[in-house]
Amino acid sequence: MGAEVNDHDREGNTVAKAGEDWKESTTALERVQQVVEQTRTPKTAGEIADEALVSEPTARKHLRSLVEVGTAATTEDQNATRYARNEDTMLYQRIRELSAEHSRDELIASIREMKERIGALETEYDAASPEELASSLGGDAPPGAWEAVSEWQTTERNLHIAQAAINYGRARDLGAASQ
Repeated sequence: MGAEVNDHDREGNTVAKAGEDWKESTTALERVQQVVEQTRTPKTAGEIADEALVSEPTARKHLRSLVEVGTAATTEDQNATRYARNEDTMLYQRIRELSAEHSRDELIASIREMKERIGALETEYDAASPEELASSLGGDAPPGAWEAVSEWQTTERNLHIAQAAINYGRARDLGAASQ
């Protein structure tokens, strides 16, 4: 009789192998930064250390550096410092990426599509904003209404980011021209 390997053992081995591969292909700082960039709810240095596969002192050292450069933000909670990604830095990075990766015409076309989608949501739900729609919904909300609130909020956010990317690109181009 051969030894049988169950799915749980295979899954554990796969996860362990992925962790080993991640450790071999990245530095401790890169792993801590990747964990922080995915962290929306603040975590302790110990929690981040566990996820980043580093010791807690190593995580603390790199977290201090990430806070200094603006990638991470801290909050104090019951005598513990907690860390999460800095949303302003992430937003700025996204605006820069959009500006670099897409032409002005592409961004304008995308903005036009988002405005059309928002207009369709306003008409469909007879509301001026996602907040107005959400406040009008009760327990008997029509199917898809809560999903529409989420889509509307996301579309509005993306619209403002795309507009900021156009403005960023224009400011950057004007700055270069004046030098």
